[in-house]
Amino acid sequence: MTDRKMLPQAIRLALLAGSVSLVAGNAFAQDAQSTDTTTTDTTQDTKSTTLDRIEVTGSRIKRAEVEGALPVTVITRKDIEVSGKTTVADLLQNSTFNSFGSNKPTSGSSAQSMSELSLRGLGGGRSLILIDGRRAPLSPQFSEAGADLNSIPLAAVERVEILSDGASAIYGADAIGGVVNIITRKDFNGVEATVGMGSGNWGGDTEEGSLLMGASSDKGRLLGGVSYNNRDISYVKDKPWMEGFRGPSSFANNYTTPAVNPVTGDVSYGGQIGPVPGGCTNPGFYLDGNNFCRYDYNVFAADTAQLKQKGLFLKGDYQINDDWSVYMNTSVTQVASFGRFAPALADHGIFIPADSPNNHTGEINGTGVNTDTVLKHRFAALGPRDNFDTTTTVDANIGFNWQVNDSTSLDFGVRRAHSGYTNFGYNYVNVPIATQLIQDGTYDIVDPINNDPDVLDAIRATTTRDSHFNEDELYALASIDVFDLAGGTSGLAVGVEHHKQNFADIYDAQSSAGNIGGSSGNSSAGSRNFNSMYAEWLLPFTNWFEADVAYRYDNYSDFGTSSVPKISVRFHPMDNLTLRASYGEGFRAPPLTILNSEPAFSADTVIDGPTAIAFGLDPTKGVQIDGLRVATPDLQAEKSKQWSAGVVYDPTDWLSMKLDYYNIKLTNQVKFFSSQEVVNRTRLGQFLPSNLFVIRDPSNGAIVQVRAGYANEGFINTDGFDFNAATKFDLGSFGTLKNNLQASYIRKFEVSGSPGTAPSDQIGTTDAPKWRATLTNQWEKGDFSLVWTINAMQQTPSYTTELLADYGYANACQAGVDYGYSNSLSCKSYYMTHDVSATMKMPWNGKITIGAINVTNKEPRLDQFAFTPPYYNQGLYWGYGRQIYFRYSQTW
Repeated sequence: MTDRKMLPQAIRLALLAGSVSLVAGNAFAQDAQSTDTTTTDTTQDTKSTTLDRIEVTGSRIKRAEVEGALPVTVITRKDIEVSGKTTVADLLQNSTFNSFGSNKPTSGSSAQSMSELSLRGLGGGRSLILIDGRRAPLSPQFSEAGADLNSIPLAAVERVEILSDGASAIYGADAIGGVVNIITRKDFNGVEATVGMGSGNWGGDTEEGSLLMGASSDKGRLLGGVSYNNRDISYVKDKPWMEGFRGPSSFANNYTTPAVNPVTGDVSYGGQIGPVPGGCTNPGFYLDGNNFCRYDYNVFAADTAQLKQKGLFLKGDYQINDDWSVYMNTSVTQVASFGRFAPALADHGIFIPADSPNNHTGEINGTGVNTDTVLKHRFAALGPRDNFDTTTTVDANIGFNWQVNDSTSLDFGVRRAHSGYTNFGYNYVNVPIATQLIQDGTYDIVDPINNDPDVLDAIRATTTRDSHFNEDELYALASIDVFDLAGGTSGLAVGVEHHKQNFADIYDAQSSAGNIGGSSGNSSAGSRNFNSMYAEWLLPFTNWFEADVAYRYDNYSDFGTSSVPKISVRFHPMDNLTLRASYGEGFRAPPLTILNSEPAFSADTVIDGPTAIAFGLDPTKGVQIDGLRVATPDLQAEKSKQWSAGVVYDPTDWLSMKLDYYNIKLTNQVKFFSSQEVVNRTRLGQFLPSNLFVIRDPSNGAIVQVRAGYANEGFINTDGFDFNAATKFDLGSFGTLKNNLQASYIRKFEVSGSPGTAPSDQIGTTDAPKWRATLTNQWEKGDFSLVWTINAMQQTPSYTTELLADYGYANACQAGVDYGYSNSLSCKSYYMTHDVSATMKMPWNGKITIGAINVTNKEPRLDQFAFTPPYYNQGLYWGYGRQIYFRYSQTW
């Protein structure tokens, strides 16, 4: 075999140049010798080449190999520090495995303070988040939620391990898209203080600080710390592409013809009559070219919400004697959030009879005779809707390790996790009271801003929401060295768990009743218990071949049982070559939020001919009807089958490459059936669960009510590739250079449609880029280092060519130009940003870092046909522009 060190210098320089020029998307620099399968409590005897056995994410068995059968990507503490990120959410949502983006703190969202991770584009509820190997509590904020990443302080994190493979047989429910294991810090002695700040071009300024203290002895370790991370709110009006653009809401101050439900008598707005005479002059209101009153919601609307995170954490362990040790881990995190969006409105409009002092329709029609009308009104005089959220997460775990004998150990403990959420919304409108005061003339619709403050306070409403998710857990894990094989010790892990989950999400009574304009309630509460048994067996048949088999059984109190297997194999024919493959099954338990939600009113718009005709409207146009969101108590678990195969190749001591393929098939999908879909399927005689149906007036066929909600149907089928290349070059007196490329390519993402229709492939659409990649280049010399990170993803057109043709545009680029946005719609096939940072270690144990995220001030790719500002996919892109930051760290 050719000596690696004898490679011609020219070839090495060429590969170096090639690695620097790579364009890609989302990972962090790792040492070329780092592995996919990071360690927990790993040590290496400097006098021996034998590795201690360590635990890796994706397995319950400790082993000596550093490159395992499953693909695990590691973000180290050093990677975190050079990334410029201040929260766990920012760190992980920039990952290439967060394929299509995920929920971020967006102002106006019902989950405004929450950040989640959606591995493989499968959703936060199908992506399992662990903290030190145990489940993070689920967020109670919305039905499809997973764990809230904002509940984990970044200062407490030692490293993050991302298992990009299913692992339900090891960890249970939700591990379909993959698993993220957040390992908290514990090996630290002394005191470390860190402060930092950052400034975004278009809002989102940051502040951060932490204090870490650790001590250890021969018997034990104790580490504690406090931290804070703040990010300021950002506003739509401050985005450069919104300059000169007004949000054209039709809910301003317009009279419309009444549309009357012939059965219930409920009245909603119909065709346009005209603006209230003289009533379109208050701040934020304007007349468009068609003499239609509009309200500019960009006056107040925020883009991203303000976040203020405070954390306290304490972790320790103590060796009681040679056989027994005790450990504990506890944390308390509070996240306060503020969001602001446009003033409230009445969803159905306000009915005004002909004899009301606020009815001026006779002036519009020129007859002087008023007619009954429905007012589409923006209650701007109340001020913007301000939402204040507070999420408090408490996580406490205490356990024991017992070394029973030389071949058997037992780990057991108890854990309590609590996630509590409260929301207060100000300046909403109580529609029944507002209707009465408008009809009798007490509230002046011509000059709303000058209404008596007592009148405004009479219609002003405050909304509340109080939610929690609690999980109590008892666990025990036995690890047994069964026997020796040619490749090493065969290990067996057998575990049991008992979980009790309790959930409640309670809206205020007025919101639940549908009386609050611009707000709706869907209270929910429920609980479940489940017991689990699992086993994993490692079989190292030879030094070059091993197999790992696992099986898990779960028994849930509310939906039944689940049994899932997994097998993985590792083939190591040469020192520098590893082949690996796995097959596994998974499941996701139906969310408690969906199983137990109370019926909640929703003002839905549907296209339905008989209803529109009964309302006196065009049968081809949408009409607003009474919708009801209902629970699905018989919802069943989603199931998955997935397999993967990969190769790890280290051709030289300065180059390592990994390529992995994955294939996931999700069946029995939990999907939402909208009111329109319920109407359509009822008409076509297609499948609907028994709790979803349409109620019609038998005399004319008009819709009285539509019951919409969730049900099991269909599948998701996706596959793709992950590629990693890491290099390390010793430049002698010029220092060292490390390059790390992480790229994820999704070949397909098929979602089943309605019965009788072909599945649709989401890849290449606005919300589903085909690839994401990150190239990180790190140069170090002595106490100085520079990092340059390139983030890239596929950039797709807003809509299909056919839809653009309907708008009269030949292509998406021309549409963007005509709409007048400052960056229009990029015609490029990719989106790229650059991050840079410089770090200097000071002689007094200090460290200074200065850097910039998105140094070129790249604007997000805009979606010209989106309905709400700021017109970009907030799950995929950041709208802060260039973010310059400074951080100082001091250790003692």
